[in-house]
Amino acid sequence: MSSLADQIRRDFAWTAGNRWEPLGEAPVWRQVWISAGLLVKSRIIAVMLFRFKQWFRRHHVPVLPAVCDRLAIVGWNVNLGNHTEIGPGLYLPHGNVVVDGIVRIGAYCVIAPWVTIGVNGSVAGPTIGDHVFIGTGAKVLGGIRVGDHVKIGANAVVIHDVPEGATVTGVPARIVAGSGAEARRAAEQSGSR
Repeated sequence: MSSLADQIRRDFAWTAGNRWEPLGEAPVWRQVWISAGLLVKSRIIAVMLFRFKQWFRRHHVPVLPAVCDRLAIVGWNVNLGNHTEIGPGLYLPHGNVVVDGIVRIGAYCVIAPWVTIGVNGSVAGPTIGDHVFIGTGAKVLGGIRVGDHVKIGANAVVIHDVPEGATVTGVPARIVAGSGAEARRAAEQSGSR
């Protein structure tokens, strides 16, 4: 597991890159300027509060985890649950995100606004891979697995496993691109004749 400082550094770098302001290529003064701007223009503070909350919980610091949690909810409308594990490099372009239950989210993910990730009748939530994009209004529910490099479309309701590299849309979500989508469409077309 990476250190708290490393996770926050990677969160900043991923957020800056997604906002077309890469930190790694800029001089130090520009990196400081970009980072300060990110604090104002994005939900990076909510992500930092989550990182601090988890650090405080691991080190058995009382009260401060709850303070971090409430600040993220009230200030940025981001609710990242206590039993959630998130890899470094999380980008939240806007608020209105709820993640609850026993959820694992990989590194370098993007979660758009109005997304709910959580349980579907039990405490087990989804396990989401690295480099996953979750579109506006999507719901990812239950003890399912979402592979690496998956794209989840806006307002999709994902209640089944999604293989690596797939794009899913709809209610309930179905694969529309990648990971065998062409073969699945051909089978559906031949079955409808």
